Amino acid sequence: MSSLSPRWLQTVSELALRVVFVAGFLILLGLAIDRLRLIFLPLLAALILSAALLPAKHLLTRRGVNNAVAAIAVVISGLAVLGVIGYFTITTLTSEFADLEVDIEAGFTEVLQSIGDWAGVSDEQVDEAIDDVLESARGNADTIAGGVFSGVRLAAELLAGIILLAVLTFLLVKDAESMQRSIARRLGRDRRRNFLVLSSGLFDTLGKYFRGVTIVAFMDALLIGVGLVIIGIPFALPLAVLTFFGAFIPVLGAVLAGLAAFLIALATEGVTAALIVGGLVLAVQQIEGNVMAPFILGRSISLHPMLVILAVATGGALWGIMGAFVAVPLTAIAVSLLDFYTGTGRYASRKRARRAAIGPGPEE
Repeated sequence: MSSLSPRWLQTVSELALRVVFVAGFLILLGLAIDRLRLIFLPLLAALILSAALLPAKHLLTRRGVNNAVAAIAVVISGLAVLGVIGYFTITTLTSEFADLEVDIEAGFTEVLQSIGDWAGVSDEQVDEAIDDVLESARGNADTIAGGVFSGVRLAAELLAGIILLAVLTFLLVKDAESMQRSIARRLGRDRRRNFLVLSSGLFDTLGKYFRGVTIVAFMDALLIGVGLVIIGIPFALPLAVLTFFGAFIPVLGAVLAGLAAFLIALATEGVTAALIVGGLVLAVQQIEGNVMAPFILGRSISLHPMLVILAVATGGALWGIMGAFVAVPLTAIAVSLLDFYTGTGRYASRKRARRAAIGPGPEE
C-alpha cells in the first residue's frame, strides 16, 4: 500500500505525525515542568552539558587518569568557562543596556515613521502606535525577566539551580556509562538492546548539538562583531554577545539579534549604514546555514524549520527565555523517540536490517 502512495503524501504524513507527536510531547512536558521547573531545567542542562563534556573525560581516562579525577577536572573546567561567559555577558549588557535600549527604540521609531509617511498615516497615529508597541514590549520584557522570578526568590532559585546543575553534571559525567549498564541489566534482552541503542543515540545527539551550536555561535558573534567594528557601529561588543546567545535559539534568535543591530545602525549612523549592517547579517546567516552548520553540526539534529519555529515559540511561551533555549534539544529528543519507534530517520537502516533478518511479513 505504501508503495502506491505519492512520495509527497508520505512526506507530508510523516511531517504531520512529527508535528502532532512533538506538540503533544511538549504540552504534557510543559505541564509537568511548570510544577517541577527548579528540578527539571537544571537536569536538562546537566544532560546537555555532560553529553558535551564526556568526550573530554574519555580522553583523560584513556591516558590513565582516574575516572573520578577526570570527571572533576572536566566538570570544573566546563562550569568555569560557563561562569566566565555568564559574568562577561552580564557585565557587558548591564553596563550599556540603557543606551542600547534607547538606540533600539530610536531605530524602531524611525522605521515606523518612515512606514507611516509612505502609507499616508498621520504623525499622531504613528506616535500612538509607537507608544503602544514600546509599552507592550517593555511589559513583555519585564514579564520574561521578572515575572517568573523576583527578588529573594530569584537569588534562592538561581543558587539552588547552579548547585543542582553542578552536582548532576558531575554525577552524569562520572557515572553515565555505569548508570546506562545498570538500567540495561534490569531489562529483557530485546528491551535492553533497544534501550542501549536509544540512550546512546540521544546522548550522542545532545553532545554533538551543544558542542556544534557553541562553535557556530562563537563564529557568528566573531563575524558580526568584527563587521560592526569595521562599519563603525556603536555597541559592537554587546551586539556580538547578543548574537552569540541568539544562535542557541534557532531562527528566531538570529532574527532578533540582526534586527537589534539594524535598528541601532539606523538610529546612530543612518540608512546607508543600516543597509550595510543588514547585508552583513544576511551574509553571516548564509555562511552559517550553508557552510558552518552543515559542516560542524552535520545531521546531529535534523529538524524541519517549521518544527523548530513551533518548538521555540512553545518553549518561550511556557518557560520564557530558558524555554526558548531548551526547546530545540527537547524537540530533538521527541523526534528521536518517534524515529526510533517508527523506524524512520536515523533509525531507518536499523529497521531495514531487522526486516531482512526476520523476512517479509504476511501483508507483504
